[in-house]
Amino acid sequence: MSYPEGVPVVIFHPGGRSADVKKGTLLIDAVRRAGLPIASPCGDDLVCGRCGVRVLSGRVTREAPIERRAKLRNRVDGALRLACAVRVHDDLEITADYWGEA
Repeated sequence: MSYPEGVPVVIFHPGGRSADVKKGTLLIDAVRRAGLPIASPCGDDLVCGRCGVRVLSGRVTREAPIERRAKLRNRVDGALRLACAVRVHDDLEITADYWGEA
């Protein structure tokens, strides 16, 4: 599959599903675009910490204090990133424990 140059591609593991997104798209929206499940009972408001994903490759922005606090408050693994807090600017590969063979 080829995408226009400069359009970030997010690949979801396991399974290898992918989504091309505009730069600046929230990662949680890329997950939804790929048709994968993701928890977000707080409505993407950085409150619940349920949308944690592991970034396998690619560059993401530094974790903001609000994301760090949400993860601490909700006992989210520090290695995970909250999909509602990360914007896609480059190609990424991510996974979530509950996706199985997506």
